[in-house]
Amino acid sequence: MKIRYKFITGLIFILIVSMIVMNVAITHVLKSNMENSINNFLKQVMNSTHEYVKYNLVTNSFKDKKESLVEEGNYIIKHISLNYECKCDIRDINYILIEGNVPEEFRSITKKSKKVAMDGKAVVDLKYRYNGVDAILTYPIYIDNEYVGIISIVKNYDSKYRDYKNTINIINIIELGTFIVIFIFLFLRTNKITKPITELTDAIKKLGYGDYNISIAEHGKDEVAILAREFINMRDKIKEQIETIESEKNKVYKLEKGRKEFFNSVTHELKTPLTAISGYAELLLTGMVKDKDFDKRAIERIYSESDRLHKLVLDLIEVSKGMCVIKEELNYVDMKELIIQSCSDMNIKANKYSLKIIQNISEGTVKVQQDKIRQVLINIIDNAIKYSYGGNEIYVNSYISDNKYIIEVINNSNPIPDEIFNSIFEPFIKSNNDNKDSRGLGLYLCNEIVKEHDGEITIENGSLIKVKINLII
Repeated sequence: MKIRYKFITGLIFILIVSMIVMNVAITHVLKSNMENSINNFLKQVMNSTHEYVKYNLVTNSFKDKKESLVEEGNYIIKHISLNYECKCDIRDINYILIEGNVPEEFRSITKKSKKVAMDGKAVVDLKYRYNGVDAILTYPIYIDNEYVGIISIVKNYDSKYRDYKNTINIINIIELGTFIVIFIFLFLRTNKITKPITELTDAIKKLGYGDYNISIAEHGKDEVAILAREFINMRDKIKEQIETIESEKNKVYKLEKGRKEFFNSVTHELKTPLTAISGYAELLLTGMVKDKDFDKRAIERIYSESDRLHKLVLDLIEVSKGMCVIKEELNYVDMKELIIQSCSDMNIKANKYSLKIIQNISEGTVKVQQDKIRQVLINIIDNAIKYSYGGNEIYVNSYISDNKYIIEVINNSNPIPDEIFNSIFEPFIKSNNDNKDSRGLGLYLCNEIVKEHDGEITIENGSLIKVKINLII
């Protein structure tokens, strides 16, 4: 059973029990008031009728009081019945009927009261019917302390009983109306109270199925609102943790994929020069070709491929260092001087390609690893020299912006193909027109070095290639 129905059932049970108890109590009070009212009225009737009987018997002083009661009985009966709208019996001291008009159905009740009346006490009995009540008063007649007889009076109180029943019915209607109003109020109020709990339950189920975009109301300061806020906090934390796990999972996947590609690329890059070296060495050893020019070319090729293999191994060592994140000591470096020196070192190669390096360098001091940043600058400028096309100038600019020292190397060139540009900072990425000495590790190493300095390197593609390096001052 839902908590809402449990709550409503409990409240209705308490309400019904309370109404029953209240109804019984009110009925008892009203009935007691009615009976007390009847008793009080009959007491007045008893006093007045007793005085009337006494007066009639005392005026006839020459006769015995018992005899006078017999003689005056009929007159007394008529007087009492007429004046008090009741029925009346008069009996002697032996409880023998003298005169009376009480219906036979009530005489059995008066007979039960005989003993009490003969003992000198008044008795009132109430006889309830379906739609009315009759009161039977029995009391002894004493005149000058002489026991003369017994009078029984039966009076109908149907009107008073109807008033009593009407009052009970009105109270029942009021109670029923109150019950309906309270029930509707409790139902609506319970729905309002339990609605956030129901929403929270549904939200928890959705959260269990992986839906983290759920939202619930958190108005108010009660326990349910506090629970809703805590649930939202929990949802946000779980969502954040799941996103972190997914991010780390993707990183691991990319790392594993990168390692595999790196291994395949390394295998390929090592295999190419080794195949050439092995092939030429085998030809020289077997002496299959008797040509001194060929022997010279073979030795030169073995030397060039060995040199290439040596450089490749050195680059792989650098890559390995980058992966192991071995940092050198950081020092404050005059960036203007470092850039000018690097440009000066590359001027000879630029002149060889009929290119001119134009510098626009700003002052700036940055805490960096000087040799590594020099390596980045030389590599970037070297790429600009090798891939310049349709222009005679390479621009090297630097300036300070947003607390960053920014270096730009700009040259005219053919646009970089998309398949190369999209993964340009990955290892062993080379274009088809790269020379055979290129190993595709330069930009990868540059990117790793800049990231090691908490900086950023970006490339803008097009007919004008712009490499931008951001270093935090």
